[in-house]
Amino acid sequence: MSSINLHTKEINIKVVYYGPGLGGKTTSLQYIHRALRPDLRGQLVSLATGVDRTLYFDFLPVKLPKVKDFTIRMSLYTVPGQVHYNATRKLVLQGCDGVVFVADSQPVRHEANIESMQNLEDNLRGHGLNPETVPLVLQYNKRDLNNLLPINRMEADLNKRKLPAFESIALTGQGIFGAMKTITKLVLSDLKRKGIYQDDSTRVSKLKRAPVVSSKVEEGLVSQLDTQLDTQAPPQGSAEKAPPISGIRFSELWPPGQSRDPILSIESAVERGEHKEAVRRSDGWLRENVGKTEGQEATMAEALLMLGVHGAHYSRFRDIVPKEAPTREDSLFCLFFVTDIELRMRSVGLRIEE
Repeated sequence: MSSINLHTKEINIKVVYYGPGLGGKTTSLQYIHRALRPDLRGQLVSLATGVDRTLYFDFLPVKLPKVKDFTIRMSLYTVPGQVHYNATRKLVLQGCDGVVFVADSQPVRHEANIESMQNLEDNLRGHGLNPETVPLVLQYNKRDLNNLLPINRMEADLNKRKLPAFESIALTGQGIFGAMKTITKLVLSDLKRKGIYQDDSTRVSKLKRAPVVSSKVEEGLVSQLDTQLDTQAPPQGSAEKAPPISGIRFSELWPPGQSRDPILSIESAVERGEHKEAVRRSDGWLRENVGKTEGQEATMAEALLMLGVHGAHYSRFRDIVPKEAPTREDSLFCLFFVTDIELRMRSVGLRIEE
């Protein structure tokens, strides 16, 4: 993922926020999105569910101003915390340059923290990366709550490498930019160690082709994270007032034509707040496209099983359909569910494109 482009004077890096479900990964990105100046941040794209705040991933592009003609473009991702989304975790982790591990400081999440760290190490190895050398920073989140795990206990459980760690409160931003600055420094140092670029403070052979970047550029780019905060950003603790997360429509996954129209209608119903209508239309799409008819519940379940659809997802969908007053979260989940089925049908050649 990382690259140095001497033509455009850009350094591109990918950082993944990893950790147990509901530990503060998404909230960390939401705070970064609010706090950075609007001209430096892209759209924060996310999909939420009731099981885990993040179903697939969050994505936030950040572009820092130029220092000596160089710009850092950062791609910040989160991964779903639930264990059964491990395939997605591993996919999002691919090509990462550094990781911010967000641990939950509550005692009840002690085992989940350890499990998630082990899962991170396993998935890094799966990508041919060494967990002992990958740039990593820890956030011990939710330090504003009562009855928390002691920091020394969390260090013993999670920080075997004695890496930089920050006590954080993602809702208010405490520790968030400290962790972000530090992972940026570690990533830049790691890229230099790998020979992706070199700085002008080190004498190197002329045979070496890695681009040369002024040693002052690293320091200047990282310091931009301090100086480019939005002075008009919402006050700390106002996470509930964050701007809506949008920007990508599932209907874009469908080819233009009649097959896209039902999905557009579901999206439109969600946007208008007509959540019962969105759920009804999602159920209609499922019945029409998977061939369900009344009295054939087993046939429907078998068809979805053959497509590899997660059983818990189908159960949740069936629980939502009869609701008299489904929530926005419910209608968004139904939209995700039919999209997931569409993509699975295409992957096995069952979808006939227009």
